[in-house]
Amino acid sequence: MGENGYRDKKRQFVRDKMSIFQKLFVSKRPTLKKKYIPSLDKVAKFVIWFIKYEPISNAISNRSSNIIFNEGYRPKSGIQNNPETYKSNINSLSEWFFIKIYLDLNMLKDANKNEFRQFIDSLDEASIETLTVAGEIATKYNMKFENIVYEKEIEKIPHGKERDWFKINFLADNVLAAEIRILAWLYHEYFREWYQLKENRND
Repeated sequence: MGENGYRDKKRQFVRDKMSIFQKLFVSKRPTLKKKYIPSLDKVAKFVIWFIKYEPISNAISNRSSNIIFNEGYRPKSGIQNNPETYKSNINSLSEWFFIKIYLDLNMLKDANKNEFRQFIDSLDEASIETLTVAGEIATKYNMKFENIVYEKEIEKIPHGKERDWFKINFLADNVLAAEIRILAWLYHEYFREWYQLKENRND
């Protein structure tokens, strides 16, 4: 599969999951009212539900992402809010992630519909970049992602900057996709319409 094929396959997966989003979680998902956004505990509880039960957000708990995070790598977050400026001793990727969502939501708590949507769009634009970079490197070294054994596949990339760059972008791609997913649900909750990826809109 060429680099475009890798990217297109992943993007199609995200689009397909977005299109069935409302059917999957209307009755099961928790809620997060705007008045609860200042509470880290309530935001964390909301985000952890997604990490446990929602297929795209579940990437935050996958083995490869956590190996990379525990090695000291941090994802490009797509926007200026850095969880480690809020708390210096973050112990896990899940904790890093729910603090990131907490910071972003507090920045967005008074945003109107267009501002909220533009923020999700900015994350999506960043995810296209990270996906492209990770895909190019994965293709170059013939990495396999079906039933992946991470330790085996990462050894295909020589030690050095290229391996580091793959890890950062692979981790960032998972983080950005998960945040887009969660914010897309909140966009629906707050503005009563479904978020669509920018590439699928006519605006």
